[in-house]
Amino acid sequence: MRRWMLCLLALALLGGGAGCAPSGQKDSSDYQLYFLADEEKFGSALDTQPYQGEEPAQIQTMLNALLAGPTQEGLRSPFPRGVSLTEWELDKESGILHLTLSEQYSGLADISLTLADYCIVLTLCQLDGVEGVEIRSAGYSVNYRSHQLLRPEEVELQPPDTKGT
Repeated sequence: MRRWMLCLLALALLGGGAGCAPSGQKDSSDYQLYFLADEEKFGSALDTQPYQGEEPAQIQTMLNALLAGPTQEGLRSPFPRGVSLTEWELDKESGILHLTLSEQYSGLADISLTLADYCIVLTLCQLDGVEGVEIRSAGYSVNYRSHQLLRPEEVELQPPDTKGT
């Protein structure tokens, strides 16, 4: 239970943990895919593995790599089996990426949904032009999220100092 409380606190909307990619050309080894860290590991609920897909990295290929799951030991996928990308659209003016995932994504709730959401957001906001993400499942917004537009700067990637608690 304490682990989940730390996860929730680690992902609390405190700001300052991550940001979008700076402008400039990157190669695929510069990008990270965000996954759940093994439960035995104390610290952040999320950890990364390098993206090793097509170059230049693009929204669909990075998301497909993320949904395929980690290949690195010590990481777990936050997504239910069978989740896939249905469609996406990037509003180039605002930098908002609108994603629609398959119905399986709607099976997530509470901290599981928050962790999965921010694995997507932190992964895709590394790409030039992506400033925030709105995620829908089977065409519907998740109405029990506190807000629909998710940004990487909302995530605190380090757990709070627990000394004295």
